[in-house]
Amino acid sequence: MGIESTHPLYDETKPKWTRVRDSFLGSDEIKTKGEVYLPKLGSQDKDQYEAYVLRAMYVNAIKNTVQGLVGAVMRIDPVIEAPDRVMELAEDITGTGVSLNDFISNMLSEQLLMGRQGVLVDRTEERAYLSGYTTEQITNWIGDEVIVLKESFLQEDYSDPYLMEYEVQYRELLIDEDKKFLVRIWRDDNGWSVVDEIYPTKVGQELNELPFVALSGNELNLNPSQPPLMSLVDTNLSMYRTSADLEHGRHFTALPTPYVTGIDDTNELKIGSGSAWILPDASSKAGYLEFTGQGLQALEKAVEEKRGIMASLGASLLQTQKSGVESAESIRLRQNSEASVLVGAVLSVQEGIAKALSILAEWEGVSGDIKVALNTDFVDTKIDAGDLAALREAWQSGAISHDTFLYNMKKGEILPDDTTIEDEKDLIDLQNGMALENGLNLD
Repeated sequence: MGIESTHPLYDETKPKWTRVRDSFLGSDEIKTKGEVYLPKLGSQDKDQYEAYVLRAMYVNAIKNTVQGLVGAVMRIDPVIEAPDRVMELAEDITGTGVSLNDFISNMLSEQLLMGRQGVLVDRTEERAYLSGYTTEQITNWIGDEVIVLKESFLQEDYSDPYLMEYEVQYRELLIDEDKKFLVRIWRDDNGWSVVDEIYPTKVGQELNELPFVALSGNELNLNPSQPPLMSLVDTNLSMYRTSADLEHGRHFTALPTPYVTGIDDTNELKIGSGSAWILPDASSKAGYLEFTGQGLQALEKAVEEKRGIMASLGASLLQTQKSGVESAESIRLRQNSEASVLVGAVLSVQEGIAKALSILAEWEGVSGDIKVALNTDFVDTKIDAGDLAALREAWQSGAISHDTFLYNMKKGEILPDDTTIEDEKDLIDLQNGMALENGLNLD
């Protein structure tokens, strides 16, 4: 056992993580894995199997779903309240050019995909910053006193400036026997050994806890949880296998094989309008071997059924267009039900990033409340001209109050994000007063 060893829960959950990650990466990754995701048919040889895989269609429902769900949250910028220094650093929260909004977007994607990740707060001589770690990078842990992170670093060959390779290293975060926070960097040089030890400080004081925020499911801990989209992943892979069988069957159905009996098999026969065959006797026959394709309908039905299951699991972008026009209300109800998978991810990321920013503020030596609020209105509620006209008519006729009218204007994103209903009422009163004053002056 050494620094490269992994936690038993890590080993137990890793097969699921691999399926999810591969599914997200898409067709090339899935097909490269060959029989892991698509077993051979019977006695297929190498060439036959490669053709079988090539014809198969992998529809990346996972990536489309994650991007759609993250977009639903990030269509409205997160509301961040923090000390000025933190907001200044938020423009480049990682120190590598990534803004806080983009960092949050990446966290949401990872949380939806894997349900587990981590954020390390670290510091250079100039500033504090955040580093994100995927679930696969958090390889081992002992309570909240030891965490092992798998990283890569660029190994340069100074004798050849064009030769650069990424190699693995481990970052060990621990509380030492003196209750101080210690960072050890491990690298493999004919065996794993510590190449650096660091005692980070905040405002000149050593730390007594790990500046690492772990997110797993709806909790701030390291124990793996079920990936939120696991059911969608498994259905997506099942659809891939069914698609392979369908395309395989279509290939042989659409391309019949010619046959001839009663002739010497050394004869060279050509098929085409300019070719003529002289058969040796009346018993000779020629024709095509052609599959009926009766089983293809069942495969086509299976593909559509699995497409529908994926839509119900969150992949709305893949849902087949329904006959007729789907009402706006129907669309909103369906989207709201699908958005339920977002709730846990949003709350977890919201809590995690707030905690990370609090640690970052401490490292910068600033104090003040930190609040993070992510958008939870997942459905685009923008109203069109027809809706606006109907609202105005309802208000003018007395069917709804002025406050209700303004509320719907706000919800429909007609009013600016930073304008409250009370602000709008005050502005209307001011404008009405000015108009009245101008009218009196004209008299």
